[in-house]
Amino acid sequence: MSTTPATPPQYLPLSLAEAKLHCRVDGSEDDALFTGVYIPAATQMCQQMLGRSIMAQAWKRSAEYFEPAIRLLWPAVLSVTSVVYVDVDGATQTLDPSAYVLSGDTLTPVDVWPEVRPGPGAVVVTYQAGFATGNEAAQQAAVPAAIKSWLLLTVGTMYAHRESIQAGVSIASIQGQFVDRLLDPYRVY
Repeated sequence: MSTTPATPPQYLPLSLAEAKLHCRVDGSEDDALFTGVYIPAATQMCQQMLGRSIMAQAWKRSAEYFEPAIRLLWPAVLSVTSVVYVDVDGATQTLDPSAYVLSGDTLTPVDVWPEVRPGPGAVVVTYQAGFATGNEAAQQAAVPAAIKSWLLLTVGTMYAHRESIQAGVSIASIQGQFVDRLLDPYRVY
């Protein structure tokens, strides 16, 4: 099975105001850096380290056949949008939602999965994952404080140290210590 992004998150986990407050920035000259580079980069790094979705986003999990239990990656799974498969005659079918059960991050059939014509993309599960759905404020409020702290510290470090090498400054000692430990309770193993 492979999992690929279907649609990116609509919102960032940090607001521009939060990032600027943390970095003690009053002007608007660097707003585009915060919203276009620093916050998205920190978010992407955080998701990769955690193996989990932070903000609501769509994923596609595809396989050559139905597995007995389909584990959906990049949790927490909020909902299953569709389960599409290629039947034995080669026709594409959408499975009725009453035919499967989502328990945590695992999809199982109520009875048995239908037969498929095995091959790449014979089964495609599209689903939403993240901490919460809803508007921007609701999704941002659902992000755990430790993750927000990590994001703020990372954005602050990127903002304060805009070059990869600076004479007399070592930021490498921060990584792997307290800052990264903030993410430990939310990592997917």
